[in-house]
Amino acid sequence: EAILALLAAGRPRDAADVLDALPRTTRDRGRFRLLAARVLLASGDAPAAREIFDEGFEVDDLREGEEALGDTWYAIAEQLVAGGGPVTGDVRERAR
Repeated sequence: EAILALLAAGRPRDAADVLDALPRTTRDRGRFRLLAARVLLASGDAPAAREIFDEGFEVDDLREGEEALGDTWYAIAEQLVAGGGPVTGDVRERAR
């Protein structure tokens, strides 16, 4: 929850520090791999966030209707398509 709160507050570096302080076995779990991708994306490193998805992970405790996985995937795609520029409606359409 602290990581999500820090991301919502626009503090990705602090979120990364909290994530890095967790035991490796915890960080390797799917939920935390997803959080790592979100931290990287918030830090402006969409290619590294995409690498986490490319490596593959499974979020065992993903609740029905939870959109975090898809939202993160599309946010990464939008940033990659935008190539450092603004995410416009056209960029969103091409990313999807």
